[in-house]
Amino acid sequence: MNNKPDDFSGTTASTLASQSEWRKFLLLACVGLPVTMGALMVIYGFLVWFSQLLFFGPPA
Repeated sequence: MNNKPDDFSGTTASTLASQSEWRKFLLLACVGLPVTMGALMVIYGFLVWFSQLLFFGPPA
């Protein structure tokens, strides 16, 4: 006698959810954060350049 259920939908659903979480994490870690950090560096560089242009002059 085989008492194992034939329905594996619970296992499949949890596996799909786990894969989806990993995909989201990798997208955030490999794309989202580097793009955000790059944008922040560009904004900081622009602010430094603009402040030197208007107020402080070039570094001595």
